Amino acid sequence: MKGNIFRSGSMSLCIGALAAVLTLSSCTGKEKLAREVKGTWSSAPEQIQNTGASQTTMVRVIDFAPAADSAEGTLTMTALITVDNVLPSSDKIDTPLTITASGAATVNGVYQAKDDDDIIINLDYSTLQVSVDPQAVQLNYNILTDNDTSALETLRPGAMQLATKQIEQCARIVFANINEIEDIRIHNDLMSCEMGHKDLSFRRQMTR
Repeated sequence: MKGNIFRSGSMSLCIGALAAVLTLSSCTGKEKLAREVKGTWSSAPEQIQNTGASQTTMVRVIDFAPAADSAEGTLTMTALITVDNVLPSSDKIDTPLTITASGAATVNGVYQAKDDDDIIINLDYSTLQVSVDPQAVQLNYNILTDNDTSALETLRPGAMQLATKQIEQCARIVFANINEIEDIRIHNDLMSCEMGHKDLSFRRQMTR
């Protein structure tokens, strides 16, 4: 009888120790991932829209700032978006006009390591900001005279409004699909992962 009690107690101790090891291992894996992603990461350019009359490309930038000794932290996501619009000829322009504009859409949020290769994302869409540099708006047109140049410049404000609206719409669509970063693999300054059911690769822009 005493032997059974001893074996039962030993078994309970073993199970308890194993559970403690697994819990510690899980916590360590989460915190390790939170530390490894620290810094700023930039993706390769990707095309997110091509209708013929409009083309949109994007570079994703993620800045992770983990809390001390924790598996969570804050992050900033930025979409660097370039839009090319082709306007057909009309009574105002004799030949098609290509408008190229670049802007940045930024949103803040928090993240928490789910395990050793997945991160849960919670973005605060009230922080979304979109900026377009007016001087970076390019109007590509076959200019023949100074009068044509003046007429072309009158289109710049409208072109900027259009580009700003497009960049904001694209950013909202991209950010709306992000609630988790999965299958994270980091090797030196390269990171591969899945985000919004899309395989992506990033390069670290800042050293840890």
